[in-house]
Amino acid sequence: MSERERLLLLDTVGAAPGAVLTEHGREVAAAQFPLRWASAALIGEVRRMLAEAGFGLRQLSGVGVVSGPGSFTGVRTGLAMAKGLCEVAGVPLAGVSRLAVLAEAAELQEGFAVLDAGRGELYVREERRTEAPREWLATVPEFESMAAGAPIVVAEQKTAKLLDALAPRVHTLTPLDLLKPVHRCLQAGGTDVAWADANYVLAASEIYARAKQPKNVAG
Repeated sequence: MSERERLLLLDTVGAAPGAVLTEHGREVAAAQFPLRWASAALIGEVRRMLAEAGFGLRQLSGVGVVSGPGSFTGVRTGLAMAKGLCEVAGVPLAGVSRLAVLAEAAELQEGFAVLDAGRGELYVREERRTEAPREWLATVPEFESMAAGAPIVVAEQKTAKLLDALAPRVHTLTPLDLLKPVHRCLQAGGTDVAWADANYVLAASEIYARAKQPKNVAG
């Protein structure tokens, strides 16, 4: 596996969902999907991209996909498509964290990569030179109290405004930013197609516990 191979990279999670085909480490075809309607456009656009690039699905060296964190629908759309294509074509899969993609694309060696999780919460990844990175969910006040003065990178202006007091740096992500993380994942053996799942940051037990919490009722 080398960056000279042909890769299909899918990102249906962010505010600008899209896909890119690469060959020799360079973009040869690309597509953008309507926000929240990626599932309707995905198959047709992938077929068009392959025709434009001049090679078939089975000639791919692998499929890379953002596995989260992000919106439930966006994550599942990309994962379902990537897994289906890999099963049909018999090519390897690489599922990568959007937080990891952001940290690498922004060349963040120490500090925090942050995505908006909605409801006043954030998906956070901490990068340290001497320790393995970790990802978790935090409220805005929790994050502000621990991250003051640290380098912070976000993917969208909306998140930057949310953390304005911390002066985060904005690095807008594109599907091509998946190239290095996906290449590295494939070199390490890829992601098992049968067991590939969404990266929700939270454990499943925490997700269900949060969903069952009763709403506060003013009385």
